[in-house]
Amino acid sequence: MTVNLDRFAQGPPNPADAKVMAECAGCGGEIYPHEDVYVVDGEILHNEWECLVRYIDPDVIPIEEALK
Repeated sequence: MTVNLDRFAQGPPNPADAKVMAECAGCGGEIYPHEDVYVVDGEILHNEWECLVRYIDPDVIPIEEALK
């Protein structure tokens, strides 16, 4: 039995050749095909908490101040 290794002849796809699909509204980074994303108010964000928090820019205050 002969083993055919043709599928390895070209190597893995080069990530530098990937098409940029969108720009993250949270961090400004590129979003590529097959990535999961958040959509908030029509804006596209990476599926990362850091990008979500950066986009919504919440106020962080002590609980006592929030309950006033």
